[in-house]
Amino acid sequence: MKSAIRTTAVLVWAMFACAVMPTVTFAQIPSVGSLLPDKAQLLEQAGKLVADLTSMKSSGKLTATDTAKVNTMLPKATAVNTELAKPQVEPSRLTQLAGQLGDLQKQYSALKGGMK
Repeated sequence: MKSAIRTTAVLVWAMFACAVMPTVTFAQIPSVGSLLPDKAQLLEQAGKLVADLTSMKSSGKLTATDTAKVNTMLPKATAVNTELAKPQVEPSRLTQLAGQLGDLQKQYSALKGGMK
């Protein structure tokens, strides 16, 4: 009799534990590969940034301060573009380059916004 009560208590606790545990659907968990930035997209964005900075520099519409900013940003953008153009880029390096590109894009947006 005591073992039946003990078994029932264990089953009740097990059902309670299952009820309060969050349900995980593995189909919705992205794979590690999908968390990495897309190299082709980054390369396209980096190339566009280099072209935009080059165009801005040659436009003749920049102040001396803005010209200095573009002159600082252009080699960095070119370096990111060159790295991304390599056939093989390590995943950790790809993440790093994505961060650098994002920073440069923010700087470019701020610079472009200040010109209007």
